[in-house]
Parts: sequence; structure tokens; C-alpha cells
Amino acid sequence: MPPAATSAEIVQVSGPLIIGYLLHWGLFGFLSLQTYVYYDAFPNDRLFNKALVYTVYLLELVMTILITHDAFMIFGSGFSNLSSLTEVHFDWLAVPIMGGLVALIGQTFYSYRVYVVSKSLLIPCVIVIISLTSSVGALITGVWSLEAGNITRLVNHRISIVVGVWCGASALSDIIIAVCMTYYLTKRDTGFRQTHAAVSKLIRLIIETGSLTAVVALINLALFVAFPNRVYYTTPGGILPKLYANAIMVIFNARIRTVGGRGADMSNGDTMSYRNTAPNTDGGGPSIIAIRREVFSDMDSHVEMKVMGDAHVSP
Repeated sequence: MPPAATSAEIVQVSGPLIIGYLLHWGLFGFLSLQTYVYYDAFPNDRLFNKALVYTVYLLELVMTILITHDAFMIFGSGFSNLSSLTEVHFDWLAVPIMGGLVALIGQTFYSYRVYVVSKSLLIPCVIVIISLTSSVGALITGVWSLEAGNITRLVNHRISIVVGVWCGASALSDIIIAVCMTYYLTKRDTGFRQTHAAVSKLIRLIIETGSLTAVVALINLALFVAFPNRVYYTTPGGILPKLYANAIMVIFNARIRTVGGRGADMSNGDTMSYRNTAPNTDGGGPSIIAIRREVFSDMDSHVEMKVMGDAHVSP
């Protein structure tokens, strides 16, 4: 950026960056909360599930540290230095490379669920291949971003192709997952009230999370191509890894059943109820906390639900 840059030109660079940083930190806070809920609610979950959850969280933690470093370099130690706004710091590693790795983990996680519900290897293999293609595109994007050294000089014919592969393949994988999971879960719906409620909830979550990540990936690609020499793409690109991580945690924590919530069914005999004798602050009666054992629709083992609270066994 030239030294005589106007305030409007500065805002065109600093605006998307600061919005992306704020959304990134907010989504990391939400991810931290979801991870703690998982840790508290599923202490006896399968080792594979625990390893996946904590690996993703560790990657996102490192990514957030790198992003925070970049934010400090731009708006802290580099404040009023116009060249620091467009200089490539650690964002080449945090956003495309580590973000592509998180997306690969998440989409592989979903492909296994597709295999469980479909009992077919064809579609899961297609999803994994597309996801690997996206991750390779993300890796190349990160390396070329480091070579460019300036985020306003990234857009050229060569890098536009790999960004298209990165974001386009990622969006395609998300769409395939959402469509296939919806189709196969609908076929497994037995029609019983509790099963129907669980299947409907899972379908809704998969469609919502898959559609969100696909839309953000396509927006990232569109902004990258449509506005050359601008950094508008940094906002959706910066939050995309956090969206994938949160999507994984939403599916895991969806196994928690809220007593009295929508679709709740307390008629199942495999439920233990506890009564909180302390009066509610709103003047209502004592609350009921339930712990139930149920089968998550895409797991092959029973998982014990746990709801924390100051509860006493009712006489």
C-alpha cells in the first residue's frame, strides 16, 4: 500500500481483518465452551471420539494463538505502519494450511458417519477424496501466500485456481455429506416418537452446519476472485476453520437431551430422574434432572448422557 493511502483505502484493508479477528475469537470462545461441555458430559466416551475432539481443539488453540500474534503485529506494534496491514505474518499457516487440516478431519469424521448409516464404502471414499483434494489446495495456497509476502498481491491466475480447488472442493464435500446423511437417516427413521425426534434433530443439525460451512467457503472463493487486490476474503477465510471445528462439536454434544425440551420423551423406562430440592429463583417448583442411556444414531456403542447439577435422589 502506498504511503499516501487515504483513510478509505486503509479501511478496505483493516476493516475485513479486524472483523475476521473478532469473529475468530468469538467462535473460539464458543468452541471452548462446547469442548468443556463435552468433557463434562461424556467422561466415558470412546477413546477415538476423545482423541478427535481434543486434537481439533488443540489445533484451533494453536491457530488462535497465531491469529492473535498477527492481530498484535498489525494493530499493536505495527500500528500506523501501513505496510504491516498487508504483510503476511502467520496467516499463511493458520488459515489455509491448519484450516484445511481441520476441515479434512471434520469431513472424514462425517464420512465415517455416512458409512455407518449407509453400510457402503463408495460415498465415504468419494467424500474423503474430495476432502483430500481440498486440503492439498489449501496447502498450496498457504505456501504461495508465504512466497507472495503481501496479501494484496495474492490474486493471480495460478493462485485463483488452487483457491478454487480449496474452497470449491470443501463446499462440494459439505453438500454431499448433508445430502447423503439426510437421505440415509430419513430411511432409518422408525416412526416412533423418540427415534423420530432424535433423527429429525440430527438431520437438522447436519443440514444447518453443512450448509453454513459450504456457503462460507463459496463466499470466500467469490470474494477472492471478484475483488482482486482487496482483502475482503480474509473475513470468511479466517472463520472457516472455526466453523468446521464447531460443527464437529455440535454433532457430538447433540447427544445431550434436555429434559422438557423439544422432542423430549420421558416415557422411556431406561431413564433415572433426580429432583433438585432447592427452589428455583423464579418461584417455580423443583427442577427435574434426568440421566438416560440411549444410542446415538451414528454410533455403534451406547453412550451415557450426563447432566450436571446439585441434585438429590428423590424419595
